[in-house]
Amino acid sequence: MAGFQMSTTTWKWLICMLTAVSALLLVMDASRAFRMLVLAQQQGTLGAQLNDHVGLHPESQGTHQLRIVALEPGSPLLAFDARPGDQLQFDRVQDRWRRFDIGEPVALTLYRSGRMQHISVNAVASPVPFAEAFDYWGRLALAVPALLFSALIGLKQGQHRSQRALAMVFCGLNYMMYVSINYLPAGLALGFSKLAHLASLPLMWYCCVLFGLHYQRYQETRLRRWLWRLLPFYRALAFGAAAYAGWYALGREAPFLLPCIGAVMGLGLGMCVLSLVDGWRQSRGEVRQRHYWLMLSFAGGSAPALLVWIPALDGGYQGMRWTVMATFAGQLAMYVGLAYAVLKHRVFHFEFAVSRALIFSVVSVLLLCTFGVVERISSSLLHGGGHADAPAIVLLVDGLIALGVYLAFHHMHGKVERWVERIFFHQWHENEHRLRQYVKQAAHITSVDALLTSFRLAVDRFSCQAGCAIYLRQADGAYELATTNTLLGAAVRVGADDAVAVALRADMAPLQCGSDGAGAGTKAQLALPMSHRGALYGFVLLGSKPNGEGYRPDECDALDFATRQIGLDLHALKVELLERELQKLTHQSELQGNELRLMAGRRKAPRHLASVHTGVQA
Repeated sequence: MAGFQMSTTTWKWLICMLTAVSALLLVMDASRAFRMLVLAQQQGTLGAQLNDHVGLHPESQGTHQLRIVALEPGSPLLAFDARPGDQLQFDRVQDRWRRFDIGEPVALTLYRSGRMQHISVNAVASPVPFAEAFDYWGRLALAVPALLFSALIGLKQGQHRSQRALAMVFCGLNYMMYVSINYLPAGLALGFSKLAHLASLPLMWYCCVLFGLHYQRYQETRLRRWLWRLLPFYRALAFGAAAYAGWYALGREAPFLLPCIGAVMGLGLGMCVLSLVDGWRQSRGEVRQRHYWLMLSFAGGSAPALLVWIPALDGGYQGMRWTVMATFAGQLAMYVGLAYAVLKHRVFHFEFAVSRALIFSVVSVLLLCTFGVVERISSSLLHGGGHADAPAIVLLVDGLIALGVYLAFHHMHGKVERWVERIFFHQWHENEHRLRQYVKQAAHITSVDALLTSFRLAVDRFSCQAGCAIYLRQADGAYELATTNTLLGAAVRVGADDAVAVALRADMAPLQCGSDGAGAGTKAQLALPMSHRGALYGFVLLGSKPNGEGYRPDECDALDFATRQIGLDLHALKVELLERELQKLTHQSELQGNELRLMAGRRKAPRHLASVHTGVQA
């Protein structure tokens, strides 16, 4: 697995097999849990609270001797004089990670005051605590999408090293389903699931590191060389921790399990994040946006998971720790973010997503505050008028207030959004305003060359000097540079069947070119069409921004608007030039016609005079 030496087909079969086994275990466990948690709403327990599970207690799990935290009144352990503070160990290791059938015999070894006592008790009926139910359904909700993403990524993009590693990460995340209490019966299935969970946890982080290192073809920087040199050590650490965890799953003591797992998780997260940060610094445009989403996904899913292992953060609700709840939410967000960044053909611009979320939040808060203020004023007026005890009137007034506030905000929504943008995103707003102001002034330019030159300057200013090339269609259908350009490597002539030209004619919409462009040597990131009545008579190519960021959707819309308007202005100027040429030709034709008529009259005059002279002589 370290070198990914297997063929792509073998990898896909391996991922399919692991996914199928995981799905079978998941169905078996969920069906039994449904009977206990939903139908019976009871489960078989020992009537004792043990310091065992990460979801309930943050203590180390490196030992199989579990301390009794509390005993319920009906606990069968009371018959053997067990007390809080005593320790017990399950004779069958799998029993510590599952819930029992009511009345099922359980063999234990009780440790008290240095003495060891082998006992056998019957599980008693007990209601399902909120913490256990929340923990189980939360883990199940994470396991299902992990299975789906593992199969999708592995089968759809299994030819890439990084995607195979990510598929294995999701496969390992599926086995996090068995991190604490489960409902599988004792046997091979439960033993395998717990062994797979403990052994795959370090290997999952190792696959995360491989994913970060192989995600793109990066340049060899000093940081990346250091990461590659650290990889063999980390591989040995991860596989050693996996073997140590497997030793523990087989019932052996592992006192250093928690430090080993913590070291693998911390070092793996650091290496993966550093690799992605270095890749983000090297990448441009669309690839950089994918790095944004990947780093956000790893941060959102890993930070709460690391906080679970800190005993000081042991607050919670009804026995369920807040950090565990945050872990479930963060893990689900991480799954969606990773799958989105890898599987989506075009990812949403990260900064634009943040801006839209902020604007939506501010507008929503303003709406709620306005409703609250108006509702408070109306309540005070109703109270003063003696209608405070009329629920129907209060309900009617609240409904009218909500409707009025909604209609008012719907009418003012655009203005409020522009106001919020002007406050929080002043630079974006001003940049777009300058471009639109130029488009308004460009309608009064009377020269084609002057219009093209000014448009190129405006686009360069808007795109932070990313580089611009303007192409116009020629009589043979090809496209040629219309004016001086600032896009390095721009081709002088682009064929009518070029990939970018064909795509623009088909969609008549902005086209993200990535690292490809129109013509040999062109490295354009964005192509904008100039069209009129469904015909593409020109387009504009823009290069990558100097800071490496891609073009936001609002920037693409502004540039598309400006390009179309300038295209219409160019068309209008050409029509005016044609009209002037036509008028000039018409005038010249009239002059030549007059000259021809004069010349024809001169030729007829001598003949007429000669005939008159002959008649006189006769």
